[in-house]
Amino acid sequence: MNNIPELSIVIPVRDEEKNLVTLVNRITDTMDKIGFSFEVIFVTDINKDNTVGVLRDLNEKDVRIKFIKLSNGLGQHLAVHAGLSMTKGNAVVIMDGDLQDYPEDISILYNKYKEGYDVVFGIKEKKNDSGLRNIFSKTFVKVLNSLSDYKLNFNTCMFRIMSKRTVEAILKFGEREPSITGLISIINFPTTEVLVTSGKRSAGETKYSFIRQINLAISFLLSFSTKPLRIASILGFIISSLSFIYLIIVSIQKLFFDVSIAGWATIISLITLFSGLQLFFLGIIGEYIGKIFMETKNRPRYFIEDRAGF
Repeated sequence: MNNIPELSIVIPVRDEEKNLVTLVNRITDTMDKIGFSFEVIFVTDINKDNTVGVLRDLNEKDVRIKFIKLSNGLGQHLAVHAGLSMTKGNAVVIMDGDLQDYPEDISILYNKYKEGYDVVFGIKEKKNDSGLRNIFSKTFVKVLNSLSDYKLNFNTCMFRIMSKRTVEAILKFGEREPSITGLISIINFPTTEVLVTSGKRSAGETKYSFIRQINLAISFLLSFSTKPLRIASILGFIISSLSFIYLIIVSIQKLFFDVSIAGWATIISLITLFSGLQLFFLGIIGEYIGKIFMETKNRPRYFIEDRAGF
């Protein structure tokens, strides 16, 4: 008997006890209509509610519903990575657990996937975030694509379906802070997009504050680009060249035209400006060194505290 499901669905969740039953019911109804064998793998870590208890009850009622509990909160992408490592399906869907991704749209992703693509990701019909978040998201994508060392087919929506060979390729990366969306772009298997529904969170609150989004953006940029270091070098060379040229001009004025050198306020302003730039670029270098330091420790990325269904 073949126990390999046709589809694995990986869902990272945190503090989502009020959404889980509805989410599972909608996934089950959708999969039964399609006629697929499937498994749902929830990945969670530190919760303030009864998320783990609800997941355990769901598993007892339906063995296709599984969960992994990590011992520490290490972020959505690492949670997804842990879930991917446990999948058995011939294709894998990743989606959020807050009902903003419609389970009913899995069939849309799958139908496009069957055309021969390795990755199909959903493009939301409209964004439900605030205007500030939308502006930040669009700006971030533009900046990232202009600075990245890779051609990133970047999409902030996690909702997507992937082939088994794509999942296997993702799992070969040993990064401590993996970005699933970025790694898929590096792998660069045939990819396309489809329009999906943009749902609304029915309960709970978003786990991505504006500050957390900024931290994620910085981490993503440092993981996929060395251009900030190159920009710092180029800017340093330009400033040094201009300073040398200005020194020559001032020296000629003093030696040959006896022009007094003035501008105390200007000098102080320039010193302050350049000191700030130095500290800024030292900070960038420090971020890269910090990432190298953490990578070289080669610590385990996560520990599984509990699991059910495997």
